[in-house]
Amino acid sequence: MKKLSLIITSTLLVFSCNNKKETYYQAPNGKVFTAQEYQEAKLKMSERGEIKEVILSSIERNDSIIKLFNTTVKEENPYAEIDKFIGKKLPFESLIDLAGNKINLNSLNGKPTMVNLWFVNCKPCIEEIPELNRIKKNYGDRVNFLAVTFNSKEVVNKFLSKNQFDFNHIIDAQSEIDKLNNNSYPLNLYLDKDGIITSYESMINNDKKNGVNKELEKLL
Repeated sequence: MKKLSLIITSTLLVFSCNNKKETYYQAPNGKVFTAQEYQEAKLKMSERGEIKEVILSSIERNDSIIKLFNTTVKEENPYAEIDKFIGKKLPFESLIDLAGNKINLNSLNGKPTMVNLWFVNCKPCIEEIPELNRIKKNYGDRVNFLAVTFNSKEVVNKFLSKNQFDFNHIIDAQSEIDKLNNNSYPLNLYLDKDGIITSYESMINNDKKNGVNKELEKLL
């Protein structure tokens, strides 16, 4: 009797294992993921921001369960820390340009200022330089144009020997840049005539006409 009970139990265990249903996930576009593929996809999406996951329905079949899902990402703003500085003065105090001159942001000559944060190995920073040059050419002496980097004098001079960048260059400014708690580049800050940060942009697209910049237009 015990032997028969053992056989029945073993048979039930095997039957139970063989009838374990696989779970799949189907996206709104019809693409189906295995459970592992779905978890890997979510992990990759999480690198872009906070995930919002909704299981819309679940279909159970003989050998599988298919869950229809809609997963979206709430994109994080890489410049979120800069929002805290809007309406305040740019906290840069010790600025030195390529010529060794000290730059005082409290003495802006009654002109608005555009501050570009960049570095020589930043590809998007380099890509926007032609547009920055067009903006500089368009506004000329009506605006202060500063390019601020943590790179050294030697590194910046080497870059400028091969590339035209018409801003006044501030070098060795890592300690000042750190005050913004920003790690995303490029970053363009707009200061009014009193040195107050009014707005900012990331990379400037080259779709402006003749170097016209809407943020500077507001400040002139």
